Amino acid sequence: MAGEPFPLPPNPQLETLLRASLDARHPDPPRVRVIRTDGRRAIVEVDHSVAAAARAGWNGPLGSLTIRTERTWGTLVGAKAWLAARPANRARPRTSRS
Repeated sequence: MAGEPFPLPPNPQLETLLRASLDARHPDPPRVRVIRTDGRRAIVEVDHSVAAAARAGWNGPLGSLTIRTERTWGTLVGAKAWLAARPANRARPRTSRS
């Protein structure tokens, strides 16, 4: 799943915020992992079972952020190509540490 615009906090804080927004919508703790960020854009991995809830819950205000989900992919190949092709507003790219 990919979204913009994010005024991005550090990846662990972003993951915690996104996960917390899903906890209320999903009975099991969902897996949420920030794969890559670039400026104000991010690729976030979620389990397929919570993808619909993530799309619904992550559009609009979320704490101090306003988020808009853009796309959903079944693999990271398309998401990474989307991020690489997006122009401007690029800060130093960050990746999550596994």
